Amino acid sequence: MSNAPDRYLSWRWEDESDAERLVYKPDSKKPNAGTFVMAKEDHTLGNLLRMQMLRDPSVRYAGYRMPHPLIMECHVRVETMDSKLTPTQVFIISEEII
Repeated sequence: MSNAPDRYLSWRWEDESDAERLVYKPDSKKPNAGTFVMAKEDHTLGNLLRMQMLRDPSVRYAGYRMPHPLIMECHVRVETMDSKLTPTQVFIISEEII
């Protein structure tokens, strides 16, 4: 007995209407940075997106983190060199390639 959630909840969507699969949180201090929070994702997609974003020469920083092993969320942080290319544009380009 443990307080871990059931394993099937890590990949299965119980109620589609309540869940936000992808949320973008812009950085309040830097206009060309932000964090994407992806629900029900793990290190696999986080690392793929990070590596693909770092291939773009206009990206200054790209990284991901998992807040807790029992929380199935992946936070991907992106910062671009200037405001010509926004983090959402970099995310879309990287996601299309993967």
